[in-house]
Order: sequence, then C-alpha cells, then structure tokens
Amino acid sequence: MENQNSEKDKNITVETTENTEQKNIETNNNMTANEENKETKTELPKKSAKKKKTTRYYIFESIRMVVMIAALCVFTYSSYELTNIYLDYQEGDDAYANMEDQFLVPNIEVSDADEPETDMYGNKISAGTAVAEFSFDFDALLQVNSSAVGWIKQENIISYPIIQGMDNTYYLSHNAAHQSNKSGAIFVDYRVEGGLEAKNCIIYGHDMLNNSMFGSLIKYGSESYYQSHKTFDIYVGHDLYRYYVFAAYETDEVGYTYTYNFNSDEEFQAYIDDCMGRRLYGTDIGTNVSVNDKIITLSTCTRHDDTKRFIVQLVRGEKVEQ
Repeated sequence: MENQNSEKDKNITVETTENTEQKNIETNNNMTANEENKETKTELPKKSAKKKKTTRYYIFESIRMVVMIAALCVFTYSSYELTNIYLDYQEGDDAYANMEDQFLVPNIEVSDADEPETDMYGNKISAGTAVAEFSFDFDALLQVNSSAVGWIKQENIISYPIIQGMDNTYYLSHNAAHQSNKSGAIFVDYRVEGGLEAKNCIIYGHDMLNNSMFGSLIKYGSESYYQSHKTFDIYVGHDLYRYYVFAAYETDEVGYTYTYNFNSDEEFQAYIDDCMGRRLYGTDIGTNVSVNDKIITLSTCTRHDDTKRFIVQLVRGEKVEQ
C-alpha cells in the first residue's frame, strides 16, 4: 500500500510539475507574444506619428513661406507708395514755395508797429497785424496763370494763389502753374459768378496729410485751435482784406452749404442762419453776419468719410493797408 501510494504521489508530482512547466511556458509565450504585440503596437504609432509630423511640418513651412513672401510684397508696395506720396508732397511744397518767393514780398515795416489795434468788431489784435505782412504781385501771377483771382494767406500755415478755372476737376491734379501734381491748387468753384466778390465764394483745396494746402482746416474742429487762428488775409485782385472765421463744421459733399446763387436778401439771410446753426462752437463774430457782407466758404475733405467735407466759413472784414 505504501508503495502504491508513493507511486501515485510521484505521478501526481510529475504531472503537477509538467502542468506547472507547461503553464509557465504558456505564460512565458503569452507574455512574449504580448510584449511583441505591445512593441508592434508601440512601433506602429511611432512610425505613423513620425509621418504625420513630417507632413504637418512641410505644410506649416509652406504656409509660413507664403505668408512671409506676401508680407514682403505688401511691405515693398507700401514703401513704394509712401515714397511716391512723399515725393508728390515735396514736389507740391517746393512748387508753391517758389511761387511764394516769386509773388510775395515781405513788408519789413510791420515790425516797427508797437500799438495794439482793433478790428472791425472792436476786438484787440496784436501790434502790426492790421498792416499787410506781404505785398502781393498780382500782375506777375497773372503772367503765370491768367485764371488767378487772388491769394490766401494765414501766418506761415497757408499761403497759396487762388485760381478759378473752367471746371472743378482740372485743379484737383494741377497746381497754379499748370504742373501736374496731386496737391492740386486752391481754386474757386467755377460756377460762382463774381469769384471772390460773390456773396458766397466757395473755395476748394485738398486735405493733405502733411497739413499743406487745406490740410490744416480740419483743426478747426477744435475750438482751442480757432482761438489761436481767428483770421485769414486774402488778396482779392490787388486789394487785401482781413477775413474772420465765423463758422466751422462738417457737412455732406453735396448740399445746401454749397449754395452760391441767391435770388434775394431773404434767401441769403436764410443761408447765413443755416450756417450759424451748423457751427461746432460760437466765434467772436457771434451772429454779426448780414446780407450786406461777403463770405467765403472754404471746403476740404475729411479723413474718416469720403462722403463728408469739412467747412470753415469766413466773413470779409476791413481792407488791410499795404
């Protein structure tokens, strides 16, 4: 019995050992297979990720290159345009500087005045400003442009001949000497009968970004600017007059502001009242503009809306001694 039991135990031990070894082998095989699968699974995404990264890289580089080339083109074009604008501005400034030297002669005697004077409304003005600071050679200007009607001057800010041509387009792109230039000229609406002697003389000028031509007019949007620049000196032919700012406002490019013919004093007074109602602030003139006065409407573009215009209106005051 003991021998039989011993044999059975041996057989069981052998079987158990064999089973255990078989299980270990299977386990090892499974582990090896799993590891191989894991390696395979791990390697495949790596290869795939590498391919995707490479594709994305080239796509990104291509887009970046296109953007850089486009930016370079825009920069080059912008620089070219800015250079052209600067050259046009400089050409216009030089041309008018030459005209100013040619037709305006400084009046040295102005510096000798020492007593303050008053204007037509009793307002005090600085010493000497009621005397012409420049003599204007109107006849000489007519030799250059037979359509010249006068000269407009405000300190060292504005100083240009005034032209009245056959239409309202030519002097948008030509200066007073008939030279082609984007600065154009300061010109009277060709439809205004009587020019600077009309009840309402409309004068146009470009709003240049360097504040040349009528570029400074938009500063009248600020009352503080008006307080420092209340008058203009304007030659009407050979005669010089002091004009006073009485209104500044923005309006549509076409409208009532550009009325130049009046059938009666009542119509003209209604126009004056309308202008007074539009102004951004009160001026020293108050409402002392009547149908017996001559006014000038200065018009230029605005910088925020192509359909709008900025208006500065002047009333003729005293004739200035020359």
